[in-house]
Amino acid sequence: MNTGSALFLLCYRAATALAALPGACYLAWRRRADPPYGRQFWQLLGYGYPRDRRGCVVFHAASMGEANAVRPLAERFAAAHPGIRTVITTLTTTGRNAAARAKGANVLIAPLDSRCACRRFFRALKPRLLVITDTELWPEKLCSARKARCPVIIVSARMQERNLQAYLRHPLLSRDLLASNLERVLCASPEDRERFLRLGVPEDRTEVTGSLKYDLTPDTRRFEASRALRRALKGPVLGAVSTHGGEEGLIIRVFERLRRSLPSLSLVLVPRHKSGVSAAAKILESRHREFTLRSAAGDLSGFQGGILIGDTMGEIALYFGLCDLVFMGGSFADIGGHNPLEPACYAIASVTGPEIRNFREEYQRLAASGGAFIVKTEDALYQELLRLLTHPDACLAAGKRAQEVQQTGRGAVARSLEVIDSLLARHPHFPEAQTGAASGAS
Repeated sequence: MNTGSALFLLCYRAATALAALPGACYLAWRRRADPPYGRQFWQLLGYGYPRDRRGCVVFHAASMGEANAVRPLAERFAAAHPGIRTVITTLTTTGRNAAARAKGANVLIAPLDSRCACRRFFRALKPRLLVITDTELWPEKLCSARKARCPVIIVSARMQERNLQAYLRHPLLSRDLLASNLERVLCASPEDRERFLRLGVPEDRTEVTGSLKYDLTPDTRRFEASRALRRALKGPVLGAVSTHGGEEGLIIRVFERLRRSLPSLSLVLVPRHKSGVSAAAKILESRHREFTLRSAAGDLSGFQGGILIGDTMGEIALYFGLCDLVFMGGSFADIGGHNPLEPACYAIASVTGPEIRNFREEYQRLAASGGAFIVKTEDALYQELLRLLTHPDACLAAGKRAQEVQQTGRGAVARSLEVIDSLLARHPHFPEAQTGAASGAS
């Protein structure tokens, strides 16, 4: 490490040491409307982790989208390696709730990127492998992993061009603190691999294995149960999933316009956070619109159409089962969109706004096939939804095309497991890894 990088790391450590406690308190305050952190709040600061002298393998997913993507990989790893403790870490309550559905894995809150928090994390858990999803490049965590002799792998790795340009303003710093600390980078696309190479990751440490987001496992039981309810409803059903601040009002306005042409249209509105549920309820009450909260509707047998607000966790398959077409939120807000492959795996087409940077490649593939539709304005959203909802056959065909794209993109989980197993097979801390490697790649 050159002198400039060492000096930066020293300053970074001083700054994060001062910011760690206020930062943890701020995160807890931001999520005060969500299920409380409880004892896990202290894990942000590196306290309260269960100790394991045998070590473990950690899969890190920052939030709910990444947690949903990494869950099949963590589950298959846990099944193939029953003698190795599998841990999923995340930074959000929604991510924790999504990860909690992974079979065979423990879910913990990841430490903030301060030296003390990271050192406590590695000392307690003694991870022998850290598998990061997407692109979570934190200098202290990577440096602490190297000091703990814990190899770091990025799976489903992405690198946006604008982020790369920011890193390349300080090439030596990026190489010393980020690129040199990555054991393997398993990229989502050839373009992502090229950007990681420009960042400074050696060529022999990078390869293209695809995106984990295609390897979704549908909840067929819950989906088919709600599909039966859908068939009892009159008229089309529009879904609005993972909406963020302001989008609840937008979709309600569009829904009211659509009802003028489609008076039997129903809406399933599923905000990303509980604050969105409250916002949607207030808007509907101010407009004297009746609505049903999912949490108060029991088995939904009494839902006869109208407006359903999804205020429960872990039931996305149920909501998709009620819908003919889905608007994916986070796309008219500065969020970057949400995963269109989630409705696609249930053969449901999606419509999105222009902010899709987090899933640009997926949306482009789906749009090229006619399985997703990208619009730029509220009026264009209304026109596209009206066109599809008034032509059920076209809507159904678009959903099937979306599912074909999702199915053909599968395979990243198996390829990622092969790389993970090859590293574990050389790892002296896990004697059973030699036998687990063969089953993990199957």
